[in-house]
Amino acid sequence: MTLAEISERCHNITSSYLANSNGSAIVEATKEAIQITRQQFLQEVFTRWDPFGDRLSFSYNGGKDCQVLLILYLSCMWEYFVTNIRSSQYSSQYHQFPLQFLPTVYINQAETFGTLENSIESTRIRYFLSVYESPRNQTSMPEAFRNYLDVNSNTEAIIIGIRHTDPFGADLTCIQETDSGWPRFMRVQPLLHWKLANVWSLLLYSNEEICGLYEKGFTSIGGINSTVPNPSLSMKLELGHSTLKNEFEWEIMHAYGKKEASDEVCVSKLSASDERLLQNKGHLDYYPGWYMIDDSLERAGRSRS
Repeated sequence: MTLAEISERCHNITSSYLANSNGSAIVEATKEAIQITRQQFLQEVFTRWDPFGDRLSFSYNGGKDCQVLLILYLSCMWEYFVTNIRSSQYSSQYHQFPLQFLPTVYINQAETFGTLENSIESTRIRYFLSVYESPRNQTSMPEAFRNYLDVNSNTEAIIIGIRHTDPFGADLTCIQETDSGWPRFMRVQPLLHWKLANVWSLLLYSNEEICGLYEKGFTSIGGINSTVPNPSLSMKLELGHSTLKNEFEWEIMHAYGKKEASDEVCVSKLSASDERLLQNKGHLDYYPGWYMIDDSLERAGRSRS
């Protein structure tokens, strides 16, 4: 597979999702969220920065938000490519997808889970990411981005998978310059309007492999010393309460590319070290992260320290 082929696949995933009509309120809201993000990419971002040039980069950390945004970004890149072919005087056989690898920056600030690191590596290969990884724990986040820009001096804008419900995300806009104290570049944030349920819905429907920690009750993944499975997903809380419900049965059963309906979710394998860690801490009996759709509880497993 090539970057062109995975981009076309991502476009087919989003097109297939948009074409379905199962009547779910979550699916309908997610379709609307997808259309807004597509419009932002195709009409605002790509008209300002050529996605096939060297002025636009993608920030990736292996999490669910970044992966959903990556799928949408690649989907829009494919549509942009095809649209340009249609307007060209030359037939499609004379056009080649302009990129082989996607410029990507990974700010690695804390010791994290082996499962996440393995997932980032498999994602790098699958999506043809040319990843710049900052040295772990050696710099602040602003300094890490400054170092990236020193190496990639033509970069003017970086795509970031932040949502309004994330810390410090409430007042952000789709395209805005970095704050004082940061290196100067434009933050491109086309996922701001998305809710947690929207993220799970498209990600589970995509049938793309997602980080295995989400199957173990994690809903937000940070450093290994500051993140645990979401307490609200503990099966031990069920005594005297109703069982948590999976709101995404349709997305899982009818996920893109499945030849037969099944309840199998494509997740990466848990690393041996993470399996031991969860077992030693008694963190095994949790519902999968996608059982959580309450945005206010999404980061309940993250320490504020």
